[in-house]
Amino acid sequence: MYIFIVNPIAGKGQGLKILNKLKKNILFKQIPSRCFITDYPGHAELLARQAVKMYPTQIKSLIVIGGDGTFYEVLNGTSSHRSVPLSFIPAGSGNDFARGYRIKGNPSKILKRIIEGNSTLCWPGSFTINERQSQPPKLFANSIGFGFDAQIVKTANQSKYKGWLNKWNLGTLTYVIALIDVLRKFKPKTIELVIDGQKRKLENVWMVTISNHSYYGGGMKIIPNTKIQPRVFPMLIIKNISHWKVLALFVTVFWGGHIRFKEVSIEYISSLQISSDSLIDYQVDGQYGTCYSCKIMKQSTTREINGTMSENNLLEITS
Repeated sequence: MYIFIVNPIAGKGQGLKILNKLKKNILFKQIPSRCFITDYPGHAELLARQAVKMYPTQIKSLIVIGGDGTFYEVLNGTSSHRSVPLSFIPAGSGNDFARGYRIKGNPSKILKRIIEGNSTLCWPGSFTINERQSQPPKLFANSIGFGFDAQIVKTANQSKYKGWLNKWNLGTLTYVIALIDVLRKFKPKTIELVIDGQKRKLENVWMVTISNHSYYGGGMKIIPNTKIQPRVFPMLIIKNISHWKVLALFVTVFWGGHIRFKEVSIEYISSLQISSDSLIDYQVDGQYGTCYSCKIMKQSTTREINGTMSENNLLEITS
């Protein structure tokens, strides 16, 4: 059984258009499948949880048609059923997960690779907000960031221009415009980090970002040459930088030149605790929130991702 979870409004309606086209595909007609359509934010997580309960042993792959936010919800909806393979047919504005895992081609080609069983492995990160020990940690597939990039995500998601730019396949410009808007009013923070058990206090911090692969913000190479791997992930910190130099820095993010700036540092870690006396903006896989503290861990348990170009090519390029 192939389960499709579709966000119909992803990419200005691309999610539903892709599903309707796939239904005419001969391969789609030959496979046993069920399709579920999301109605509201968070619905994909609920649908994924219900699907694995309905078909606990029959699911060959749970296929997400939507954006990175939809995949994030499904990942968390199946967090207690990690043997269920996940697949992604990108239909959003950013589609950084597809870039990071080399899920390329039109939807029909991706579906063909899913059915053929082409796959690779994913090691998600987990995070806990404000030490809520009564709740299980949430998972992220792409990245989690604090500070400047989180405010950019908030501004972009709330903007009126996002829909228009998505319509013309210019989703990346949404984040560029939001960046300029946030740059005018952003104030750096003093934060405390505990990195693999070692405490560190930093002042004048613009952003702290952890990523599972190179891309975010619709194609920006935030941490170039990031390895898809177990145990560790890279952490990028930007601090002690002027407002106008930030603008120059982010111009170079599209090809990874920003890592040459002296205000940028990258280190590989397996756990991080971040805290501040004031609220911190954060984004996780394109979803926005605020917190006073957050604990992040690299997961040791793998998730199988179907529909990639091939496992060997993926690992050769990204590791």
